[in-house]
Amino acid sequence: MKNNKSEKMIVEQVNQKKMEGFRYLYNNYYPSLCGFSSRFFRQKDLAEDIVQDVFMRLWKSDSSFNSIKALKSYLYFSVKNASLNAIRNDSKLSDVDVQNNLDILSLKLEDKTIEQVLIEEEYYRQVYVAIERLSPERKKIILLSLEGLTNKEIADKTNVSINTVKSLKLRAYGVLRKELDWSAFLFLVYRIK
Repeated sequence: MKNNKSEKMIVEQVNQKKMEGFRYLYNNYYPSLCGFSSRFFRQKDLAEDIVQDVFMRLWKSDSSFNSIKALKSYLYFSVKNASLNAIRNDSKLSDVDVQNNLDILSLKLEDKTIEQVLIEEEYYRQVYVAIERLSPERKKIILLSLEGLTNKEIADKTNVSINTVKSLKLRAYGVLRKELDWSAFLFLVYRIK
């Protein structure tokens, strides 16, 4: 998938506190950062609040970055740390609200696993940006598929036939195959099953 803005330009805009750079970051990374934070919580609202706070802190900070990789690492590590802080500091969170995922809770900067998480989240970001470009019907079918619903469950939920669901999904795959690089497309297909 091709970015409209060069990575260098985005980093420069963020370093200079220009709204265009932050808007690009927010539009392109917010969904995957929320997904990352939601690995810690079952409350979607809390994950969204954490990500919004991270973006606000980035805006107010004096941090500067030399690459898009450094900027993405900053965002993911900030979300991870803010999520862990929320778990530690919020006595209102019950055990039901907190995900029991020791792999995520134990991530460290030097761990190879954080690179794997960042790669996976980058795929999620690419996939969701491409999905946003689909027609509303195709988008809805793909998003429901990503939630784990079967074709029959999607048909029941959307009040269309199973054949319509299959047809919309097939057409969406055609568009997404053109939009995404091959590895991101395979990632999507694997997630849908």
